[in-house]
Amino acid sequence: MTVSIIIVSYNVKEFLERCISSITRSSEKVEIIVVDNNSNDGTLEMLKNLYPFVRIIANEKNVGFSAANNQGIALASADVIFLLNPDTELVDDSLSKLLLFLNQQKEICVVGPKLLNSDLSLQVSVWKYPSVTYLFLELFYLHRTFNTLNYSTKKMAECFEPDALSGAALLFKRDLLQKVDGLDPLFFWMEDIDFCYRAHQTGCKIFYYPFAEIIHYSGKSSLKNQHIAISNQLISKIKFERKHGGTLTYVIALAVILLHIISRYLLLITPSLFNSSARVKRNAYYFSLKKYFNFIAGDRNVITN
Repeated sequence: MTVSIIIVSYNVKEFLERCISSITRSSEKVEIIVVDNNSNDGTLEMLKNLYPFVRIIANEKNVGFSAANNQGIALASADVIFLLNPDTELVDDSLSKLLLFLNQQKEICVVGPKLLNSDLSLQVSVWKYPSVTYLFLELFYLHRTFNTLNYSTKKMAECFEPDALSGAALLFKRDLLQKVDGLDPLFFWMEDIDFCYRAHQTGCKIFYYPFAEIIHYSGKSSLKNQHIAISNQLISKIKFERKHGGTLTYVIALAVILLHIISRYLLLITPSLFNSSARVKRNAYYFSLKKYFNFIAGDRNVITN
């Protein structure tokens, strides 16, 4: 077995079918493990009918991306693990290219491909580690003017060592798990950045490899629920600073995220009177405020399903 491919699925049957179909066209010998987070769209039936060779873990509830991936990792038998989103599609023999690059140097233990949008334009899939500076800039809508999180498009045309790679398509050697204990289930966003951060701490080399391409239709599960997307994005930023930053940066992150939530809610009040999309987003920020105070009160999970 060359690689164990782990796919966490939640109500994205059509995308999952397309994803697995693209994997079957690869020249590599693979093991496919689908961890389904209690989908109700016929995902399990589709897998059993079309892809009986796929190993399935059927959860009775949505346990989240990290915990579900860890379930798949525990079941995997290959020496290389490939975490792959269900809303992805391999281009040409991208998996073979990634595997070849991963095995070129002993120090390389994590590799990510170039991700493409559905129109084949470049999708941002590498990041610098977040900071409280970025949180301040985002609060005042200045994060795009003073870019402290993303790498340049020019940079993404070449192979290089970024801080973090997207968990939508993340290939790594299994022996890394002896030093880094899988994905952190306390994150429901930024789990890939946290994973890469901990991998870096072990001396592992992490590479972005743009010569292997994968289409990513981007967040098809989370787009269905703004409550999930917004609340977990914001609270995960606090969790990251709490875990990896000092006390001061954690306290600053708490204050800035609170201001972020309140300011966005207030700005959306008037538009929400006339626009349903604005109303949905306003409600999502109100929901995020409740989740924020749950976190302050000691609920460190605050995982929204």
